[in-house]
Amino acid sequence: MMRIWLWPLVIAQVSALGLLAGLVSDGIGDWLSWAALSLPVAISGKALAGRRRTG
Repeated sequence: MMRIWLWPLVIAQVSALGLLAGLVSDGIGDWLSWAALSLPVAISGKALAGRRRTG
């Protein structure tokens, strides 16, 4: 069961870290927030691009 939920939980934790960093910190926290919140977008984009090539 953990194999199914491992990556979605990791992505959720990284997103939560990005949201928290964006709310409470400035400077490097803004960069951390930007990087953490762009990770799910990048993963989704890669998955969609890979799906289109094979279909």
